[in-house]
Amino acid sequence: MRHAFLTDAQIDARALAHRRGLGFRDEQAIDAMTLLVKLKARYPEFAYERVADGSLGEAEAQWDSQAKRLLIPESVFQAANRGEGRALMTVAHEVGHALLGHQGSLDRAPAGSRAERVSAKLRSMEYQARRYAAAFLIPDTPAVRQLDATALSERYRVSMSAAIVRHSELRSGESARALPLRQAALDI
Repeated sequence: MRHAFLTDAQIDARALAHRRGLGFRDEQAIDAMTLLVKLKARYPEFAYERVADGSLGEAEAQWDSQAKRLLIPESVFQAANRGEGRALMTVAHEVGHALLGHQGSLDRAPAGSRAERVSAKLRSMEYQARRYAAAFLIPDTPAVRQLDATALSERYRVSMSAAIVRHSELRSGESARALPLRQAALDI
């Protein structure tokens, strides 16, 4: 299966559709256990497993597309359940691999890993999963675009650094969202 290239706008749209399809409201923060339960209810083949810390090497979590299973180290699982932003982002990142249909055994590990440096396909899938996680946790809606990074961090219970990055994405994407509308007007 050939890996699909997705634009940032396509990733954001899919994340928003998945978020809403799982029953999360746009203004609602996502908690890890509710997410995992809703994924299992919506996709019966989906599974997650808590694994011992260190069993995935330097990976913070792992999606295995063949087994359709998300592996979450115990410390990450506990941190996500406590609402710690980085751990929640880790879970959302792996969910992104799953719902974007990425194939293989994919890890959330530090960016720029050796594998990412060697494989353009892996680099693309990791970028998409990172973007998806941010868009899934902080949806791109007109009301959300009005919030500053502090408000994003507080409302969606993500780290301040994640909120700053997402705020920047939402701000820079305003012109990208307007482009198809301008193009459509020219095509008429």
